[in-house]
Amino acid sequence: MPLELNDIFVTPDSSLAVDECFVYDDLSAEGEQLTVSPVQVKGQVRNTGGLVELCYTAEFSYSKPCDRCLAIAEKSVKQEFVHTLALSAENEDNDDIIIVAGYTLDLFSLVRDDILLEMPIKHLCSEDCLGLCPTCGQNLNEGSCGCKKEAVDPRMAVLDQLLQD
Repeated sequence: MPLELNDIFVTPDSSLAVDECFVYDDLSAEGEQLTVSPVQVKGQVRNTGGLVELCYTAEFSYSKPCDRCLAIAEKSVKQEFVHTLALSAENEDNDDIIIVAGYTLDLFSLVRDDILLEMPIKHLCSEDCLGLCPTCGQNLNEGSCGCKKEAVDPRMAVLDQLLQD
């Protein structure tokens, strides 16, 4: 959804309320598809003394396989974002300022990028997830598997044979 910000940039001490709901069907993080609920975005754009800022809260939930046990885990997220907006900048490489071309901001793309940048690198179903047994693949959160726990690293097996001889 494009936000028309002409009045905000031109009129000092003005503001514009933002209340949108976005649906993203194509989100993927770390090469895996994410199932994301509709993202509720609430906030405002303010011009305070010539400085234009977008402050908003994105609230949504998503599901993704756990990185340790592969069980699908759902997480709820409520994240706040603040961006400084400008019509132009001397240093185009400055990531702290978002350039608004033609007084129009693509809020849909900005929210998608913010969500993806804030996704955790490791997604766990719980902090104490035990993961899968490396031998048989049993989900250790559901119970023990009975595998022999003294497995020898195959790279060290030759050294183990030397000690036995």
